[in-house]
Amino acid sequence: MKCPFCGEEMEQGFIYGRRDSGLLWLPCKEKPPQILTEANVKKRNGLFIGKKPFPEITKLDFFVCRNCSAGVSKF
Repeated sequence: MKCPFCGEEMEQGFIYGRRDSGLLWLPCKEKPPQILTEANVKKRNGLFIGKKPFPEITKLDFFVCRNCSAGVSKF
């Protein structure tokens, strides 16, 4: 999928919402680490999107653009 803002290729993955750590994004092939530290998420080529607690545990399809930091949800 092309980024609607800069035209670069976007990377598919998932956003995970967690009560203890907020939102994080990981590529499709990666599973969330059991211990959520910034280092563990970076090892999996993931990104923290927010560190505030998320009200429920969730998993959503989501594309990110590493060029301009845009994100697009695929419903």
